[in-house]
Amino acid sequence: MGNTIVSAGDDMDEAARRLMKAAGTAIDAEHYRNVANAKDIDRKTYTARQHQDYLKPEEALECEKFRIHDSYGMTVTPELVEKDDGGRLIKKLVALEAILAVPGEAIADEHGREFVTPPDVVAERDRAERERLPICTDWGNHSTSWLMRHRLGLRAILTDLMDGLEIKGDEATVEALADFSKRNAPHIKGILNLTIPLDESSVWILSQYLSQLALSMNSQRPVEDGKRVRYYQLNPDDVAFARQVLVYRQAQREERERKRQEERESPAAYAARMQAMYGVNTPSTPPINEDGSNNCGGVDGQENSDDVWWQQVKYYAAVVAERVKDGVESVKEFLSTLASDQRWGVMLAFEEAEPVVFGRLVAIAISILDCGSRIKPPADN
Repeated sequence: MGNTIVSAGDDMDEAARRLMKAAGTAIDAEHYRNVANAKDIDRKTYTARQHQDYLKPEEALECEKFRIHDSYGMTVTPELVEKDDGGRLIKKLVALEAILAVPGEAIADEHGREFVTPPDVVAERDRAERERLPICTDWGNHSTSWLMRHRLGLRAILTDLMDGLEIKGDEATVEALADFSKRNAPHIKGILNLTIPLDESSVWILSQYLSQLALSMNSQRPVEDGKRVRYYQLNPDDVAFARQVLVYRQAQREERERKRQEERESPAAYAARMQAMYGVNTPSTPPINEDGSNNCGGVDGQENSDDVWWQQVKYYAAVVAERVKDGVESVKEFLSTLASDQRWGVMLAFEEAEPVVFGRLVAIAISILDCGSRIKPPADN
């Protein structure tokens, strides 16, 4: 068998091109609708499916819907699915969130050069990625991208633009950004994956950086002194959408921090409840087994002196005194939860504190034993 090359000619088949374009548009629109109409799932299901080698088509759509809703905090519609562009939009908004955050403190190296540290949200993203993927070495390096945008002066320009400021392109900050970009074009290409032509205007270069942050600019040409002057400002729809997503992401971070704080405080709260209810401390973490020993058979690492034991016994004796008014069964129920040595200690402490009541309890116990001894077992048939 052989291959036959068929010449298709150099002319463009316009009808076929339009047909293929229409087919692609229809396929994309159907996908957007399927994602929006997929069944809702929870985070546990989504996380479990990330470790599966194969997902059914409907499961993949459900995961895509969950990811979009979790990323933006909005109702998933076909328009939002199209806007998301397979997750590219949220990555741009994350970069926008990073450059708008307040930078960290400046540090100096041994040569006296100062470097600005990235915001906590950027550093935490890098740290979480390295902890989640310890074997991988091709990490995102979000701090490096942030530092390049910071040195370009994008934060100051973005702050003004998002507040509604209009620019003409001849501002000092915009021209400084363009000059820095042209001088460091190879580094910008390597870090931000953005090609900077040397013959482009300052506004065009700025627009390329904004496109990486999910922002675009509109222009208008009002008449000033008999001449038309072009002014640029951010697209209001892009700004409103970005602000809504950033507010949602901040609320999510605060909620996660609140849950982490509760998890840190729960052991202390549990220990306080145990101390208040029973007068005992929770077992401490055993010491680290560094020398190969068995840590003395597995002690809990707490001091357990006679004084501590006797204080616990006195507390239990006070509990018994409170339960006496509820009857003997209540006292027996409580004593059954104690160890043998603790029960004997409680009896001694209770007799010392309440000798009269203790004598009555002993008399009741003896009478119960006598009644039990007089009951004869049934005869065998």
